[in-house]
Amino acid sequence: MRTAWAIYKRELIGTFCSPLAYVVMVAFLVFNGVVFWFFMSMTADNPALTGSRSPLQMFFGSTILSVLTLLVFSPATTMRTFAEERRARTFETLFTAPVTDLEVVAGKYLGSMTFYAALWAPTLLYALVVKRYGPVDWGALAAGYAGMLLIGSAFVGLGVLMSAIARSQVVAYMLTFMAIGGVMFALGLGSYVFQEESTRRFFSYVNLWEHMEHFSVGLIDSRALVYYGSVAVCSLALATRTLSVRRES
Repeated sequence: MRTAWAIYKRELIGTFCSPLAYVVMVAFLVFNGVVFWFFMSMTADNPALTGSRSPLQMFFGSTILSVLTLLVFSPATTMRTFAEERRARTFETLFTAPVTDLEVVAGKYLGSMTFYAALWAPTLLYALVVKRYGPVDWGALAAGYAGMLLIGSAFVGLGVLMSAIARSQVVAYMLTFMAIGGVMFALGLGSYVFQEESTRRFFSYVNLWEHMEHFSVGLIDSRALVYYGSVAVCSLALATRTLSVRRES
């Protein structure tokens, strides 16, 4: 664990000393600022259209804008993890260090998750904006952030795996983008395409859109915890195995 902690700190320093990290953070905040402004304007100008949903519920809900945030920015948090090691030619040094593959993957995963959480932290100010004009459901807000972190844990795991496979940051980003897109859209459409009840229940269980809607209103299903946790653990296990193969070759 001490070695994994050292890699975690190294990953954080490398991330926050990189200009790319701040480009991603600014782009993330600008994009989400526009999205939040759009939902605030919609609530004020067309209350009949939004119904009882608050801007924060729409912000965390299953709208295409919320989904785009995860689809576009999640890969950016992980694309440098192993691909950057190859670019800087420090991959071989990492392999020869007295550290296990699992510790390397765990340290880099935790570093990426910290960066992912840091992206969302400034959006807490949105709750203060909403509070000026009306009540805030703090329970639903907490569930919304918990949901974003839970979904992020799975997507960051996928991103670490793709970065371990890819040879450049661009390729790592595109692979992660396609993997997340497949989870979002292919699995999300399954509950509408298939008619058999058992199949529909399965796709409903893995449907990200439904999960986001539940999180936005304050519902956290234990099945979602198992689902996203399993995706993260399996992705990290595969990333560890990928490193082991590269070390042996």
